[in-house]
Amino acid sequence: MVNMRLLPFRNLAVLMFAALGTASRSNAATIIYSVPPGLTPGDTYRLVFVTADTITAGVGDIDYYNTFVTNEADAVPALAALGATWTVIGATDAVSAPANIGVTDSGTIWNLAGIEIAPSTAALFNTENTSLLNPIDPQVSAVWTGAGPDGTAVDGGLGGTYAFFVYYAIVGDSGSTSANYLDERTVGTGFGLPMYAISSPLTVPADTPEPTTSGLITLGGAFLLLARRRQHPQGHPNGPPLVPK
Repeated sequence: MVNMRLLPFRNLAVLMFAALGTASRSNAATIIYSVPPGLTPGDTYRLVFVTADTITAGVGDIDYYNTFVTNEADAVPALAALGATWTVIGATDAVSAPANIGVTDSGTIWNLAGIEIAPSTAALFNTENTSLLNPIDPQVSAVWTGAGPDGTAVDGGLGGTYAFFVYYAIVGDSGSTSANYLDERTVGTGFGLPMYAISSPLTVPADTPEPTTSGLITLGGAFLLLARRRQHPQGHPNGPPLVPK
């Protein structure tokens, strides 16, 4: 069934606006909190951020997206040093977002600016009732999710659904604290957009490391590598046809 929120022309405008917003960023050093401030040794937490690079949707294999966000995290020394497992907050027809990231009520969720996002992993998928404490990243707009507010796939999930000669998938708004952070609108899968990456549960060590200053720009975890976004290769054999630009 085709989602009735398909608004191709409006979607194009939103994506153009997002692209202009990205281009306006400057390359500046910013602190990355790999251990959120205020936590004490033994506390459990997870980190979430928006990837710097972009990827097209239309692939129904969740591992394709998990590999993408893992590579993004591993490119940042402060995150690679954590030894965490990184997964995408996204859904395919076969795997829901909660199943993919592993839902546990223990531990809080924080972005890389040291701002608390949610009191638990389960709270990420309850935003129709209770909003997030803060947006994951107010600087970035459209983010591929393929999921509804409860984290289950919508219209084929990240694999997309076919309508009007184009494949479409759900995107969220990283600047939102409502259900829209996961399920904001539907756009053509041929566009390159970032994704949410979340760590496995982490424990604050006895010797808490100092925040890392990075030459990569980040606010709430959104990195800008080489002062621009790079398009992820689109050569996956199951990738969708591109939307004409």
